[in-house]
This record gives sequence, C-alpha cells and structure tokens, in this order.
Amino acid sequence: MRKFYTLLLLMAVSCSIFAQDRLSLFISRANKYASVELSDYRKRLCVEYNTRGSLLDDYYRQCGRDWGNVGLALEIARTSGKHMRDICHYYKRYRKWNRVLIEIGIRPGSHYYNPFYDRIDFHSRYWHKHYCSYCDHHDRYHHKKYKKYRRHKWDDDDDDDDDWDDDDD
Repeated sequence: MRKFYTLLLLMAVSCSIFAQDRLSLFISRANKYASVELSDYRKRLCVEYNTRGSLLDDYYRQCGRDWGNVGLALEIARTSGKHMRDICHYYKRYRKWNRVLIEIGIRPGSHYYNPFYDRIDFHSRYWHKHYCSYCDHHDRYHHKKYKKYRRHKWDDDDDDDDDWDDDDD
C-alpha cells in the first residue's frame, strides 16, 4: 500500500512539472511575439477574449507587467468562467500559475483540465509560428536567441537507397 501511495505522489508531481513547462512555454512564446508585434498581439487578445484594449493595459499592470501572463490569465478566465479581476487577485496573492489553477479548479482530473491545456498548446504554437514568421521576414530585427531552422541538403534530394520510387530518366 505504501508503494502505491508513493507511486501516486510521483505521478502527481510529474504531471504538475509537465503542466508548469507548458505554461512557461506559452508565456515565453507570447512574450517573444509581443516583443516584436505588440499591436497585433493586443489586437488578437481583444478579438479572442472579447475585451477592450484599455482593459488589457490594466491587466498588464496587474499581471506583473508581462504580456504572456495577460494571455494566460485571459485563458484561465475563459476556461473557468471567473472574472479577470479574480484571476488577477489570485495571481497577486500566489505569484505562481500552478497555484492559481489549483485554487480555481483547473487540476488533473477536472473537466476543465484538458480543454484548457489544449487551448494553451494551440495558442503557444500560434505565437511561436508568427514570431518565427516575423523573424524570417525581418532578419535584421529578430532577436539573437532566434535560430533559423536550416534545411539540410538531404531534405531536397532523394538519394536514399530505395530505388523503387526514384524516377529513372
């Protein structure tokens, strides 16, 4: 029985670490995109979460002056049905998003958990894709941390050993 409880504890810890990584990834990608296209990021938040730009400025101040936190707080409010002022209040109190999620009820096993993380992953990929696109089009403006993915010479060639699908001319 003791081993079973230890196993449950390890599973809970590993789930929370994985969830924290997903939240951190979302926040960092949103901040990267906001650093190069803030007006578009704000416009997207206004449309996606049906809020005004003036309210975004207030949320920005309440969420530690971090645009990634604003995006995450808006998604938490949408998923939980709570008001943004409540989400900002929880964030001011705990300063940890995992703790805020637990207080609100978005925890493993709840019916909010999977839809919330699906949307977080979707938005994270969206911010990353648009940040990379911006950097590809504005080489001199992109951050030094951004690395372009190079295509290798073998990506274009079909020089593999299976000759059954190669065209012989």
